[in-house]
Amino acid sequence: MAKAVVLFSSGLDSLVTALSLRRLGVEVLALNIVTPLHDVSPSAIARAEAFGLSLCVRRVDEDYADLISHPRWGYGSAVNPCIDCRVAMLKIARQVMREEQADFIATGEVVGQRPNSQKMHQLALIAKEAGVTDCLVRPLSARALNPSRVERDGLIDRERLHGFTGRGRKGLMQLAEELGVGEIPQPASGCLLCEKTFAPRVRDLLRHNPKPVNWHFEVLQFGRVVRIDPQTQCVVARNLDDCRHLVRLFERNDRPRAALLEPVNFNGPATLLIGDDYTAQHERIAGGQLLRFSNPSRYEADNVFVRFRDAVYNVIRDKRQQIFPDPNARNYKQL
Repeated sequence: MAKAVVLFSSGLDSLVTALSLRRLGVEVLALNIVTPLHDVSPSAIARAEAFGLSLCVRRVDEDYADLISHPRWGYGSAVNPCIDCRVAMLKIARQVMREEQADFIATGEVVGQRPNSQKMHQLALIAKEAGVTDCLVRPLSARALNPSRVERDGLIDRERLHGFTGRGRKGLMQLAEELGVGEIPQPASGCLLCEKTFAPRVRDLLRHNPKPVNWHFEVLQFGRVVRIDPQTQCVVARNLDDCRHLVRLFERNDRPRAALLEPVNFNGPATLLIGDDYTAQHERIAGGQLLRFSNPSRYEADNVFVRFRDAVYNVIRDKRQQIFPDPNARNYKQL
């Protein structure tokens, strides 16, 4: 029995790909890859369990930050390095294939479905750059592509694969019903790098930080981003979920120099101050941003306390640090 590693986002395309191969007698290992700005692993885990698929979850390494900053093949309509990202994912899949002694890799790509990475020449380029030309199968569009070595060697029957092209979904939905998918899954959530509303945050980061790490990109999605000066910014939570994420990011071992400010005697957002050389003035400005996005009716300016965690020693100071509203707080642009 042949064994395949299938890139698995839990969306319709990857699910149908995995189930199609399993129907052909292929042993399937679903592989979900987590990036700093795209994590659908909870959905992938639930979907794999529901359909009895084995699942492996991997995270991209720190080189991914450089991929976003300096994509070899450029960006799409926003700041999405789709071709470079697909190459990186297929390299991870190739490594998993070797570890698991699988025979080939499969993806749910459909020719012509996405303009930034699924045109004919792009699909060929991605396979070549990832070094998987001889071991990659795209079952949903296989009959519209040149036969792969896997098909030529008879590991899978090419005639039982599919020839979908374009952006239409009707044929895929019919195939899903044939494969026993009772409820058609929604498309997997998109990468934030593809969203034009998120792009200004990334461009601002790249303009002011020549060597960002994955953490810098991840933090951008959990609050209001305010640029204080070229070296320093702060992120102010918008809701309780953002607060929890900012605290979790602050407590991670891989974070750069940052400080966490939290309200003590009033309701307000957690705020991360980020910068290699922030000063007491930056702390005051960050406190002003915290108060800027708090409810002013809940506190009096002369009786406001904010707990401050020092990023250098990673401890909570015993003494409450009083921070007053910055009269210039609204002059700082929210990205």
